[in-house]
Amino acid sequence: MAAVPMRKQYITDKGKAWGGITISDEKMLEMTRKFLRTTKWRGGFELELMKNKDGELYLLEINPRLPAWIYLAVGVGQNIPEALVNLAMGEKVIPFSSYDVGKMFIRYAWDMIVDREEFEQISIYGEL
Repeated sequence: MAAVPMRKQYITDKGKAWGGITISDEKMLEMTRKFLRTTKWRGGFELELMKNKDGELYLLEINPRLPAWIYLAVGVGQNIPEALVNLAMGEKVIPFSSYDVGKMFIRYAWDMIVDREEFEQISIYGEL
């Protein structure tokens, strides 16, 4: 239905993607298709792969969920969450055939300074 290969450009100390870029990699896409054929998986997932200097791919892990960086897929032309919802609702969904290569995402954190009392109000009651 959809697939967007992404290379981690910046990672946290735990190996999580803090920034990444979409790439064109037919070997990755073929490995994804083989995973789907073999397992008959239905739903979102993430394959984490590593490529050695000779270009060989190694499977590190399979995450049976959409990745935290899923909005990158939306930004490059494949709204995977919407497609999955439409499939779950029994609607016809046309498989995605392309995506923009070379688009990046960068995660950022924003510190907010608030009064403790206001935070308690919104945490407990859901409003100020």
